[in-house]
Order: sequence, then structure tokens, then C-alpha cells
Amino acid sequence: MIADAESLLRVCGMGRTLYIGCGKASLVFELLKRGVDAYGLDADAALVQQLNLRAPSRFFAGTLTEYPLKDQVFDTILIGGALFDFKPNDFLTVLKALQPVLNHNLVLYFTPDDLKKIAHLPELSNRLTWERLAIHAEYRRHPREMLVNTYTALENENLGTFVFFEKIPDTAKKAFTLEWLLKNRDLHMDMLREAGRRSDGHVVRYVLAAEKIRPGDVVLDAACGLGYGTAVMAACSPGAKFIGVDLDDESMKYATVNYAACNPALHYQTCDVTQLSFIADHSIDTVISFETIEHVPDYEIFLDEIKRVLKPDGRFIGSVPNLWCDETGNDPNPYHFHVFDWKKLNEAIARRFIVDARWSQIAGGGFTLREGKRVLNQIPLDQAEPAETEWWVISAVANPAKTEQPNYTNPFNASANTHLIDFATHYENPWLYRVMVQLGERINDKHVLMTFCSDIAQAAKMGSADQGAALCVVCYQLLESGNITYEDVVALIEFINAYDNAYDKKNPHAYRWAVSLHYVCARLLLLLGKREEAKATFLTCAEMDPMPFSGLLATKTISSRLYAALIYLAEQDKEAAKQQLRLGIKAAQAAVQSDWKHILGDIDQPFPFALQEAAEVLDIAGQCAQTLHAIEKEGSTPGYIWDKVNLKRFGLVEWNKSLERENRELRESLNQR
Repeated sequence: MIADAESLLRVCGMGRTLYIGCGKASLVFELLKRGVDAYGLDADAALVQQLNLRAPSRFFAGTLTEYPLKDQVFDTILIGGALFDFKPNDFLTVLKALQPVLNHNLVLYFTPDDLKKIAHLPELSNRLTWERLAIHAEYRRHPREMLVNTYTALENENLGTFVFFEKIPDTAKKAFTLEWLLKNRDLHMDMLREAGRRSDGHVVRYVLAAEKIRPGDVVLDAACGLGYGTAVMAACSPGAKFIGVDLDDESMKYATVNYAACNPALHYQTCDVTQLSFIADHSIDTVISFETIEHVPDYEIFLDEIKRVLKPDGRFIGSVPNLWCDETGNDPNPYHFHVFDWKKLNEAIARRFIVDARWSQIAGGGFTLREGKRVLNQIPLDQAEPAETEWWVISAVANPAKTEQPNYTNPFNASANTHLIDFATHYENPWLYRVMVQLGERINDKHVLMTFCSDIAQAAKMGSADQGAALCVVCYQLLESGNITYEDVVALIEFINAYDNAYDKKNPHAYRWAVSLHYVCARLLLLLGKREEAKATFLTCAEMDPMPFSGLLATKTISSRLYAALIYLAEQDKEAAKQQLRLGIKAAQAAVQSDWKHILGDIDQPFPFALQEAAEVLDIAGQCAQTLHAIEKEGSTPGYIWDKVNLKRFGLVEWNKSLERENRELRESLNQR
């Protein structure tokens, strides 16, 4: 029930919620515990009376035919087993009857007991039946549904716990009926108002794209059709503004009435994607364009236009059908001008951008691979292509080293009076930061990232923050790979020493990278068994004051103290180890007592990363304290310290990767359900 509450909140949010047919109301109480204004309705008056003893005025006796809450409106309504009090022919009427008392989310919620009741009824136990039913009752699929019901999991078409829907605005239902949609289906379809594989295959690409959209991004959805994908990205990402453009004026009217009317971040405009004249040069953070370039007679013009509007640190994500052609080599679709495979797509994109990720997608039931199963797999760029795929999805970043540099636009609150995020002042090319450094936003492919950063490290001004950042990323990539020799480390140390001698000590960002380079260099030496050299480098890093940059940089200096302590401990020098641990704790105290302007910026609009990194400072210091208390038991109980020190989640890079691993494992386990 805890997982059900979390899933519901992730899709529908915290709005006023009613569960019809709530039974013992375990889900209602889980929602109440999380601060939701939740209510339950059930036909069992005695049960309702008992429930109100626990949570007064939260539960009501009634049924859908004797509904006691007609004067109340809810943001979310859940209903499942209560539907089985009606005949299947009445389900459509029941769902339509809920519209007047519903603001936003309709959730079909089926408990294990509910599913048992219909297990012997093939039609009712099929998810597609309920999707089609709700769509005909004038709801649409929820734009956040696939955050819970993943694409791969949808291959099992048996009814599961949740099916999520969204209410369509009344004005949109009147202006554009389902019959109108079906007439235009061959060219344009709102995939949130269609059930099955075709819909799933289109929607999941936008959910994938949303993962790449950064906080505050301005997003362009080029050739957006009826605008549903733009709405999915707006619902699933932290972007700030979403612009959908399409050549078909009627489609833009549909998108405006159906989606922009519900979300002020959405804007739609009739426009040829090869002539985006209303968009200024280098003003877009992310361009999404699925199933487009095969429709454009001269796709080179389109890609040039995308390059023009993208910021120097922007990202492009697109897709094409893979080898959709007949025996003549031509695509039989009259709206397609080109046939693509991976090589042709990659070459077209790589002429303008840095290709950093690709996905192979199969939906099944379409032009090719009709019997295929729903699959969307990331394929490493250096890996052989899969034998079969229906579509290729590609991700690429603009190359800030080869792009005209307009005035820098800071993704953070630039009005905060701190050098912490003042990239424009302290970098030769501030556009490099997101492409190269920012975790979760930078170049995706490790080999491509390594090559790019190596080139920047060689080409950048000696001692610049640009060079320091690039060199640091290279070191961390080598550390993570483990594929490095002592000679490689010696060469890196020479490079690092040259940087150390050249950087401007008054540039806080150049100093930041000097500190980080000492730390990662020590980690590399430790990896290769050069313990004395590693210890000396850790101690040098530990003595560097983080405050010229920010107290957040103490993650490196405190980590250096802890690593040095562990080396001393392995040498049986407990006193030296204790000294390093105590100094690490004192460094944390100094860091959190430093000027918080250089930790979180403006307290009314704090940096999103700030307090997490500040917490990491204390977490590493906490590991120092745990180790300090555990030292005396090391002799009598070998290994006890390792119950207290967790190097898997030690340091920001490792911490982030640990979270990524945990999230990946969680997604895989959900997909296998």
C-alpha cells in the first residue's frame, strides 16, 4: 500500500483526492500520512462509521447511484472494484458521470482482490479494454503515466494496479471530438487519446526526452503534430517553457485548446520547421523532433535551422524509422521523403552536433516487426547495432567549442551575489560547463565525454578554469574505468602540476579545480597501490582551504582527511588516523559556518544543488566520526570499521553514481513485474 500511495502521488500529485469503494481504506490513510487531503466513499455504512472514528469526517457512506458528494469537486478520483457493481455495458456511463465532480485525474485502481474477481473474464482483465473505455468516456491517457507504468512493463497487457487518465477541458471536447481525431488519424493523432502499442511507442519517446530536459530549459518541439508530446514533456520534466510548432494550422488550434489551456508553460505556433524565423539565434536549450526529418524534403536545411536556434550548450533529441522501405528501397509512406538507417542518421546529426546517446525502439504492430515486443534500449555508441529495430532515437549536444558564443545565459539564479555560479566571469568559455561538468546534464557517452574533455584540456588556456574542469573530468573518467597505468598517472601528475603552477589564484573556479585535481590524483595513486604518494597528495589536498570557492568544496578536503586516516590505520598508526579524522570534522564545522551566500545563493531562491551538497559535507564528516569511534575495535574486531564507512556513497561523483545504479536496479525490477 505504501508503494501504491507513492505511485499515485508521483503521477497525480497532492490534490484533493476521493477513493470510491475504499473498503478498509489503507490507501486513504497512507495518503493522509503524506499530507494529502484524502477522502473515502464506501457502501458499507458500518465500516464507514468505524473509519471515521480514526479520521473524523474523512469517510462517507454511499455508492455511485446514491452519491452523497455532488456539491464537491475533487482533483483526483480513484475507482476500481466499485465498478463491478455495474454491468460492463454501464461502465462508460459511470465514467462519464464522474466528470462533473472531477477537476483533473481519473485513476482506475484495482487491488489484488479486485483483479481476482475478473481474472476469468479475458476482456475485463485486459488493460486495453479500460484504456479504450476511458478514452470513449472523453478522458485521455495521463501524460505522467509511464513514470509508473513503464514502457517495457506495458508489454504485459493484463490489467495491473493502476491505469491513469486525465480529464479533457470541456471547450476542447466540444471543439475537437474523437470522431474528428479519427478522420485525421493517418497523418496526425493525439496519442494520449489512443490505446495500445502505437500510442505507447510514441508517448514513451517524449518521456525519455523529458529525462534530458534541464531545470529552467526552454524547449522546442519541432513538428509537434497535435501537441500531446509537448504536453508530456512539460508534465514530466523541470523545463520552464515549451514551444510546439507544426505546419498544420488546425493541429496548432487543437494543441492550444487541449493542452496550452491547461498549462501556461505550453505555447503552440503554426510554423515550417525549416523556417523558425520567430525564434532568435541561440535561444533554445533543448530541441525535440520525433519522426520529422524523413518528412522534410531537404532535412539538411532543417538541421541547420536547429543548430541556429540551439544554445551552445543545448541538446537535440530526435528519432527516425529504421529502414522503413519496400523491395524497391523506397518508403511506401507517401509522407516520407527519406529512408534512414543508423549510419545515415548518425552522419547527418554528427555534422553539426556531438552525438552522445542512442536508443533502439520496437513497438510491434506497425510497418515492420509486426510481432515485435515493446522495447526501448540504450545502445552504447561503440556497440554493434541490434539485428532488428523499428526506430532509432538519437541524442546529441551542441559543441560549445565550435559554436558562436552569444552572451552567456546562466541556468541558475544569476542575481545571487556569489561567485559560486558565476561561470561567465571565471571561464573562458562558460558554455562548456553544462556539456562537460554538470552531472546528469553533460555528454552522456563516457568515451565521447573523455575525448571531448581531453581535447579541451589540450586546447584551453593553461591554468584556466576551462582547462582545470576538463582535466578533472578526464581524471574521474579514468578513475571510474580503472583502465590506467602508473605511467598514465605520472603524465597526468605532470599536467596537473603545470596547471597548479599556472592558474590564477584569484579565480575561485580555477582554484576549485586545483583542489579537486589533487583529490582525484590521490585516488588514482591509491588505485595503483602507490600508498605513500597517495597519502602525501591527500594531505596536500586536505590542507587547501575550500573557502575561496565555497564551503561546499570541503567535500574534497574532508574526503582527503578520511582517506589519509584509512591509510594511516592500515599502517597501524591509530593516533595519526585519529588526528586526520578530527581535522575532517573540524573542517566540516568551518564549512557549514562559512558565508551561506556562497553555499545556497539567495535564501528565497536557493540553488537546487546547494543543500544536498552541504548535507554531503556533513555526511562525510559523519563517516569521520563513525570511524573515530570504531578505531579501538579494529584490533579486536577486524572489519568493524567497514560496517561504518560506506565508500560506495562517498564523495559527490560516487554518491550520484550510486543513486543512478539504485534507480536503474529499481526500474529493472519494476519492468520485470
